[in-house]
Amino acid sequence: MIKSLKYTCFIALISISCSANKNADLILINGNIVTVDENYPKAEAIAIKGENFLAVGSNEEINQYKGDQTEEIDLKGKTVVPGLVDGHLHFARLGADRSNIVELDDTRSLAEALTLIKRRVQRLPAGEWLTGSGWHLANWGVEDWPTAADLDRVAPNNPVSFVGMHSHASWLNSKALQTAGITKDRPDPDDGIIQRDEDGKPTGILIENAQWLVRNVIPPQQQESLKESIRKSIQLAHSYGFTGAHDMGTSMEVVNTYRELIAENQFPFRINGYVRMWRTGELLDDFINAGPVIAEGNHRLTIRGVKLSIDGALGARGAALLAPYSDEPSATGVIRVPGDQVYQIVSKCLANGFNVALHAIGDRGNRIVLDEVEKALQENPVKDHRIRVEHAQIVALEDIPRFSKLNLLASFQWMHCTLDMPWAEKRVGPERIKGGYAWRTFLNNGIRIVGGSDEGRRTFSPFMGIHAAVTRQDREGKPAGGWYPDQRLTRLEALKSYTLDAAYASFEEDVLGSITPGKLADLVVLSKDIMIIPAEEILETQAMMTLVSGKVVFTR
Repeated sequence: MIKSLKYTCFIALISISCSANKNADLILINGNIVTVDENYPKAEAIAIKGENFLAVGSNEEINQYKGDQTEEIDLKGKTVVPGLVDGHLHFARLGADRSNIVELDDTRSLAEALTLIKRRVQRLPAGEWLTGSGWHLANWGVEDWPTAADLDRVAPNNPVSFVGMHSHASWLNSKALQTAGITKDRPDPDDGIIQRDEDGKPTGILIENAQWLVRNVIPPQQQESLKESIRKSIQLAHSYGFTGAHDMGTSMEVVNTYRELIAENQFPFRINGYVRMWRTGELLDDFINAGPVIAEGNHRLTIRGVKLSIDGALGARGAALLAPYSDEPSATGVIRVPGDQVYQIVSKCLANGFNVALHAIGDRGNRIVLDEVEKALQENPVKDHRIRVEHAQIVALEDIPRFSKLNLLASFQWMHCTLDMPWAEKRVGPERIKGGYAWRTFLNNGIRIVGGSDEGRRTFSPFMGIHAAVTRQDREGKPAGGWYPDQRLTRLEALKSYTLDAAYASFEEDVLGSITPGKLADLVVLSKDIMIIPAEEILETQAMMTLVSGKVVFTR
């Protein structure tokens, strides 16, 4: 039992009386409560009234809030942490129906992927499209790109297109290339690359915005309603202990569906959304003129941000680098939003009370962000802007302190490091990699970080993310000691990136992110104490119970 004077004094301050009107609706006792509140970091019981935490302390202290109508949950020593928030997710598609596509996420070789594709295409009529997703060179343990010829061997009579490399590349067969009109004479589109062989013939790989050449000709499939997809996304998220997400690059169609579900009282979740933009113009003006959505539905929905993708991904050599790729001297990456547009959009957002999330992976992409945001802030000196940089994977070492100077947040996806580490250094060489996935260097420079996944259903687990953040090892424990282990996070830092720091990024740290009296009662009960168990056991951890606004929304 906790006898700390600190807890007793705190309870006294927030407790005017223990009269009936202060009775809790729910108390949780006999727990190992990790509050993520530095004022009282540990407790063993919680009182909840309505949608908010009423008190936190020892069993004895919390029992004072028990009335005749109070429900009690005995945690039996289980660990409780604040509700988890994925700081970078494409939420609406998380639970989408995938019955009509082939998922290659679990394939560990090109041969295995081709076997799955062959099995599925044999059930299709000739000429019907086959689509899928999830392939990655790192999972296959190779560096050579797959080709249209590979797909032609197993699917010669159907157009085939598979999105991969974290959605930054598509793999097509010859039928798909032909249907999309992608020939030797077709020039690369703006902000995209048609990969070609020595003779200039398309190999079957489309990088970044070149993927739209095929996406625009694939017939739309009959899918479940967007509402149903979002409902399934919420259910799946709850099962991992997530009570919220930062929805990156969403659309107004999705935003309006969120609002409909809130109005129908069918949205037990919290979204901080960023609508995707590419250029200034009517779309941006309409969005800005409509004004931000702030804390709608008691902090169920906030839409106050714009998402810009400055460059591409490192694996597909689309990340914009200051010097050529070490393993491909002819490549320097792709700029998807030029600097002048970055400046104009950031300036307009700052002037109208909006936030910005800027995808930047390569050192040149990050340099553009820093330069243009600095100019925009000079003209619009908003002190507490909370502009964030998504990924910040390869950053010139001299540029990292500029994040702190400009008061930028860094949004990292921990699993990207452990997925990329087999080949990342080959892409940029031994010197540039020192500024790669440099989490500890960012923290040491006073930069607040947000943790997330940017992933699909198989790898968005917060426990995979926390494991990657604190070990810099894959799920098999490789490499021994971790990849560049000096950049690891502590367990509390990793947990904060999913809780209090995520709440800060959405301007909600006063109402979310920690188990603190007065805040909204979001929490998750864990199967293991992730703060002390051996690191490899973090991967085995499960959410046993999830609460949103004091209501149980999931039990295992």
